[in-house]
Amino acid sequence: MRAALDTCWLLSLMSLTAHDLPMKQFLLFAAIFLTAGLNSLLAQDLPLELPGRVPAPVMSYRGADWLERPERLEEELPDQMLRVLGLEDGDVVADMGAGSGFHTRRIARLVAPTGTVYAVDIQPEMLEILERNVADEGLTGVVPLLGEADDPGLPAGQVDWILLVDVYHELSNYEIMLAKMREALSTEGRIALVEYRVEDGSGDHILAAHRMSVRQVLREWGPAGFDLVELHEFLPSQHLFVFAASDRGERQIAEYDLLEAIQGGHVRVTPTGLGSSTVSLAIERTRAEPMVITLPVGTYFETGGGSSDMIARRDGSTLLTEDGLQDWVVLARRAHQTRAIPGPDDSFEIISAEEHRAERNVMWLFQGLDIHPVILPILEQLGVWIVAEDAGYEDLMEHASTVPVPVADVMGLAVAYVAQAGIDVTRTRAWADRDRYLSALADEGLRTFLEGLSEN
Repeated sequence: MRAALDTCWLLSLMSLTAHDLPMKQFLLFAAIFLTAGLNSLLAQDLPLELPGRVPAPVMSYRGADWLERPERLEEELPDQMLRVLGLEDGDVVADMGAGSGFHTRRIARLVAPTGTVYAVDIQPEMLEILERNVADEGLTGVVPLLGEADDPGLPAGQVDWILLVDVYHELSNYEIMLAKMREALSTEGRIALVEYRVEDGSGDHILAAHRMSVRQVLREWGPAGFDLVELHEFLPSQHLFVFAASDRGERQIAEYDLLEAIQGGHVRVTPTGLGSSTVSLAIERTRAEPMVITLPVGTYFETGGGSSDMIARRDGSTLLTEDGLQDWVVLARRAHQTRAIPGPDDSFEIISAEEHRAERNVMWLFQGLDIHPVILPILEQLGVWIVAEDAGYEDLMEHASTVPVPVADVMGLAVAYVAQAGIDVTRTRAWADRDRYLSALADEGLRTFLEGLSEN
């Protein structure tokens, strides 16, 4: 880790949101939120619905070597993942976004000698690389397919397994593609989906736009006509979902939002303190069926005593397959700098994220950003205190100084990100104290952005 961060690098942090959104869309997003002119401290009416997920850019064929990196065997455990699917001789499998054929080649060995692997990609250059790799290993049964953004080109009703490894988040027309994949499945066909985790930070070495939470996946696949039949979390940094078409009646895992599950009597939950960055949930199911429980980023945990409230900083999920209490650790931030850090003797009431929308918006924004891990927790925590406690410069400077970055830069970035989350920072103490940091900013673009807030 560098002892000091380059100032130019630091101030370019604001542009890192371009990994998540094309710049035009990002600026539009910021403009929409800025026009809200609202802050939770002043009972503002922030939007109930946040913008939808924006697909990530398609990885270029020029990055094919990265797909074949030796480290991938340890990072993703591809052979163990495929073993769970139970592929065998004669199976017809589609490898969506096959790329260089990293998984295609492994699948071909498992379904040989009579099976077929459709290797689907939208880049002809990728398929050329794949074909060379397949030929080099002397494999048979691989059929390259040049797909389109809205059509994989698979034969209808013939595919036993469709595999999507770290590719679904790139689909620009995922609703159409999900429908096309449903049409391609055989009578007993299933789809395996692998995506890097959001929930526990294990996938944070991957760009934010290339990670998905269980909650995000289920909110898209359920309406598209799929039931979750398996969910595996043994991979180091990835989820492994198995889906079947809903009309086949194979649903094996019920899906509930946490508050929905509590209100419906499906689970019992006891939330308690677990330090400054997590909340402990002791949870047990009250029904025999397996179930996956999710909670959205921004879910609010309110204490009954003098300790700080806590706010979920990531989407959360847990799979309940056995009776009895299970531990569920939710990543969170303190809502109050001025209160004690909650411990195991502190209990919480779980409050919908929509009832604390300013804090939710801040947490949602940071969940989707790519920021250096040294400064991310500091910016995130400062942002929460600005909206939850109306903290000013004197309140924040000690915490802001805990990274090897000038305090003025940290303060400026925190205020800028809060503004991008839809908060009218001009009505906060952090903005009233701007003379303490604005003039000291080294980056002209950041200074211009902040100065422009008062004009809106």
